[in-house]
Amino acid sequence: MPQFDIITFFTQIFWLTIIFFGFYFVSLDSLLPRIAAVLKSRRKKLAQGSLGVSNLTEEQGSVKSFRDLSVESSANNSKASVSFMIASGNKWLLSSILGFNNSKMEASQNFYVKLFGNAILATRRNKIS
Repeated sequence: MPQFDIITFFTQIFWLTIIFFGFYFVSLDSLLPRIAAVLKSRRKKLAQGSLGVSNLTEEQGSVKSFRDLSVESSANNSKASVSFMIASGNKWLLSSILGFNNSKMEASQNFYVKLFGNAILATRRNKIS
């Protein structure tokens, strides 16, 4: 049987050790530094990524607080403006009504008072007589 031939053992072991150590030195010289560089860059990217995430989280918090303050400030300004406008409108309306009553309705009010007074006097006269 040829696989058990003692003469071929030496050549097979020789070429196995040559190929094994050749592959070992090539991988030690070129493949392992590349793999180490890839792993190192991945580690750096992960560290920067987590740092970036924490920076992003902090920035989101500051933007949210600024937005909340802006919304609160604009709501307070709007409330004050609306209150001022309502008060001004009520004041204007009251002065307009009073001015209208004093200028335009004075004659009709005097006529109404006279007419009402005459009606009351007439009813009292009728009761007395």
